[in-house]
Amino acid sequence: MAMVWMLLVLTTIIGGSVWWAMVQKRKAQANLQALARRLGLTPTEKMMNDLELRGTVSAREIRFWTYATGSGKSRVNWVAVLVETSTTHGLIFELRRQNLVTKVMEFFGSKEITVGDKAFDDAWFVQTNEPDFLRAALVPGIRAKLMDSLAAGAMGSFKCNGGAVSYAESGSFSSYPQCLRLEQQLAVLQDLADLAEVVAGQKP
Repeated sequence: MAMVWMLLVLTTIIGGSVWWAMVQKRKAQANLQALARRLGLTPTEKMMNDLELRGTVSAREIRFWTYATGSGKSRVNWVAVLVETSTTHGLIFELRRQNLVTKVMEFFGSKEITVGDKAFDDAWFVQTNEPDFLRAALVPGIRAKLMDSLAAGAMGSFKCNGGAVSYAESGSFSSYPQCLRLEQQLAVLQDLADLAEVVAGQKP
């Protein structure tokens, strides 16, 4: 009898997990469909099944997608948005909010750049392979938008690498507020894409 109960409990747990995963995927698909409508994009069935969205916004190719890092108990799910650039000429940078992780990174030797704007420097940990170019390119208008993103709840990092700029944070497209937050980063990413192309054009 005890074995029967154990099997029933196990079946219920597995069934509940499968049901919950299906519910979350349907929510994510609905949120991506709504995002596509707001941006004027036409998602394909494959995009929806893969929880991905591609298209063109402001004459640049964009992509929303999800990925995972780690495995088992250390597995972390991420959502991201990317804007392609015409060129970055090898420029690499990352901007992440200052926190305990960045303090640990500094302790172990990671170097950041500062731009001379105390509020911005206190809020953002900036790394790049072109410090002089990027320091000059982070003009007040771009810094203001990055500070606004932080104030609005952005908790991820902005990166430039391999011909694109992107923003990613842990989570899922099943969260409607998180979808909105990623959508709001498009304006910042477009500016960072402009920045990357200008810096690339200045490099010999």
